[in-house]
Amino acid sequence: MSACSGRVKTCQTCATAKIRCLRSPDSPICDRCLRLNKPCYFRPARLRQSSSRKETRLETLERRVNQLLGQASQGQSSQSHSPSDFPETTDDVVDKGILSLDEATALLDSFLQFMMPRFPFVVLPTTTTVDELREQTPFLFLAVLSVSVTDSPELKRTLDEEMRTALAERTVLSTQPPSLETLQGLLVVLAWSQHQTQQRSPPRHFSTYLHMAIGLAVDLRLDRPVEARRGCRRMNIGEWGTEARPPKTLRAEQRAAIGCSLLSTCCGIITQERCTFPWAPELEAFAVALAENPEYASDQTIIHLVRLQHVMEEIDRISVDQDSLHPSKSNRTFQHIFRTFQGRIQDYTNLLPPELTNNFLLATQLHTVNLYLCQVSLFDRKSTFQLPMDIRSEILCHGLAAAKSFYGCLMSIPRGSERRFSYSQWLQSGFNMIVACKLTLMAVSDEALCQGYPQVQTLCDALNMPGILRTRVLHAPQRSTGVQSQATGFDYRGWLQWIEDWFMRQYSMYLSRRETSKDHAAVPVPVPSTATVPIIYAPQDTLGMNDVSTEDFSLPPSADSISWASFPDIPYADNPLAWWMDLGLLPM
Repeated sequence: MSACSGRVKTCQTCATAKIRCLRSPDSPICDRCLRLNKPCYFRPARLRQSSSRKETRLETLERRVNQLLGQASQGQSSQSHSPSDFPETTDDVVDKGILSLDEATALLDSFLQFMMPRFPFVVLPTTTTVDELREQTPFLFLAVLSVSVTDSPELKRTLDEEMRTALAERTVLSTQPPSLETLQGLLVVLAWSQHQTQQRSPPRHFSTYLHMAIGLAVDLRLDRPVEARRGCRRMNIGEWGTEARPPKTLRAEQRAAIGCSLLSTCCGIITQERCTFPWAPELEAFAVALAENPEYASDQTIIHLVRLQHVMEEIDRISVDQDSLHPSKSNRTFQHIFRTFQGRIQDYTNLLPPELTNNFLLATQLHTVNLYLCQVSLFDRKSTFQLPMDIRSEILCHGLAAAKSFYGCLMSIPRGSERRFSYSQWLQSGFNMIVACKLTLMAVSDEALCQGYPQVQTLCDALNMPGILRTRVLHAPQRSTGVQSQATGFDYRGWLQWIEDWFMRQYSMYLSRRETSKDHAAVPVPVPSTATVPIIYAPQDTLGMNDVSTEDFSLPPSADSISWASFPDIPYADNPLAWWMDLGLLPM
């Protein structure tokens, strides 16, 4: 027996450096440690009893095959394959010594408690253990670990590299059919993509991973009802289809398909990319089935997320058709369309069941749809200034009220929760902040609008965007300035500071212009302070989902059309958003 029997093949020093470990058969230390005069320690290998386990599994499979042979079955099956269909890897990240079993347990507990509730499309039982995941779904186990690391960049990079390697083995390098587990692991990685970014750049590989996930969903035929997956292919003679799914597997497939669609819609619309997996009646039918027969409490929330997604896609479809909403054709038609969407959102909010009024995930989606309606109505139009002042003020009041409601909701959650946001929530909160800044600057930049419609100034003061920005910066986690930063992912605090600096420059400029103008506004002009007081919000019972109405503010009819100067452009070098959620030139 070799002297190194019962030990792993790579010493701890080489494993840490991620270098191949070589040694002579009779040498107690490896060649690299011997050459560098470093301590060389080989961790004892974990005892395995794989032989007996595999024999038991083989016997079980043989009995199952004998049972199936006695049944009438025709055609091929495209059933989702279990992890056993893929070649078993000898070692996972725990076996390789990348992290200990206790560390993996802590990361899994963190995922189950803080992260999984924010993405209800890949759900695990709260009693799931590390051993169960390692045995049953090793790829999903690796995905969970890779997104749960938030305080060790080196460990994060190592796990990401392991994830990419495992993904390649299961997709482009695999000869096996696609697997539901692979799709679920991809969705977990996509759901927290912001932790894969560096400084203030977009998430790396997000588009590639998203298209890969959508491709897997289509290959597995998860985008269509179960009854439609069986049929006769044009190039086949006999009937083909999938075997009957267990209810648990069917629900997992439905969640995964909906998750692909919502990620595609949310990220595509906000970042102005093409949505490749939009809403479809089949997806809503999946969500209804989950709500009617829920396996987890979060299954009852999915239907509301799907329907809000549909509304957001309809608003986006209107924004693309610039001719139908051109102000020179019919301002009142435009106002009617805005009020129609506004009414649909408000009616939907009023019909929410009481148990969901304090659901932060749903509240974030709802506020984003409200603010996206204002973004499309005011800032996506090249000639907004041609709109009558009463229409502009109506949209502006709706947006300011929605922004205040959103930040009341955001301030009510525990401090530091943003670190565990899903990518969709994180992207939506950033988008909402940008729109809220634009709405505030639009309100303070037009003296005639504030004089003719004092409710605009009232809502702007109630929102207090300078105080919100200061509070968000103070609450954001501090990133270390040293070389060995202990934070992973997007520099959210730095991004907030850039936004605050940009906003306060424009905000102060507009207020100074109003103070020094010959025509002083009839309403009091707030003077910003360099030491803006942060805002403290009390917890809310409904997370502000019913606080978007502007019924208390009357809008007198007016046909005035007054233009104002555009917001100054942001030089590319000074823009923290670059092409991603770019402020750019804000047209008025």
